[in-house]
Amino acid sequence: MSTILVISAHPDDETLFSGGTLTRYAQQGHAVFILETTRGEGGEVGEPPLTTRENLAAFREQEVREAVRILGARDIFFLPYIDPYMEINGIARRIDVPLADFAAAIDKYVRKIEPDLIITHGSNGEYGHPQHIYTHRATRLALSNGHTRTALMSWSAWHAPSKRERVLNENDEADIITDISPWHDIKVAAALCHKTQHAMFLRNSGAPSITDMVWKTETFHIWQGPLPDDLSGGKI
Repeated sequence: MSTILVISAHPDDETLFSGGTLTRYAQQGHAVFILETTRGEGGEVGEPPLTTRENLAAFREQEVREAVRILGARDIFFLPYIDPYMEINGIARRIDVPLADFAAAIDKYVRKIEPDLIITHGSNGEYGHPQHIYTHRATRLALSNGHTRTALMSWSAWHAPSKRERVLNENDEADIITDISPWHDIKVAAALCHKTQHAMFLRNSGAPSITDMVWKTETFHIWQGPLPDDLSGGKI
C-alpha cells in the first residue's frame, strides 16, 4: 500500500478537485493525508452567515476535518499561514510569504509523512487563483530538495472536450482521466460539509445544487514519476 499527501491551498480544494480519487485510494487501503496551506479565513462566511469573520478559520477547519473524514483520509495538518481576505467578486491574493519559506514549511511535512505520491494544484491555479499557483510552485520547490522518489501529480489537468474548461489548467495536459461516479455520492457528502462556501460554489459554477456542481470526472497531470504500481490505474 502507498502513502499519499494532498497539498491544498484552502479547505475544500482537496474535496472538489480530487475527492473521488482520494476516496478510491482510501478504500483500496492506501494512507491518505491532507496538508492545508491556509485555513481559508479569507473566504466567505455563508449566506446567511454561519459564523463571524473572526471565527471563520476555526469554523472552516472543522468543516474540512469532517469532509476529509468522509473521504477516508487518515489525518489532516495545517500550515500557520493566513489566507488574505477577499470580497465577493473581488481580487484573490496569495499568502505574503517568501517562496523559499513556503517550500520549507511544506518540506517538513514531506519528510514527516514520506509520501509515495503528492497531489496538489496545477500550474495555472485551475482558474488562476494566486494561492493555488503559489502552492503548486512551493510544492515543486520542496520536492527539488532531494525527494526524487516521490511522485507528483496535479489535479484539474487539461483535456478536451470538457464542460468545465474554466477550471482546467490549460498548460497541464491530462495523463490520467478518471470517472469517479462510483464515489460521487461520497464526494458530494464531503462537499456538503463546506457549508460556508456553498453560496460561492453555486454562484461560480451556475449549478442548481451542490450535487450537480460536484464533478464526476477527475483529471491529473504527472510532473514527477513514475506513480507507484498500485496507484497507476486510470491512465489514458
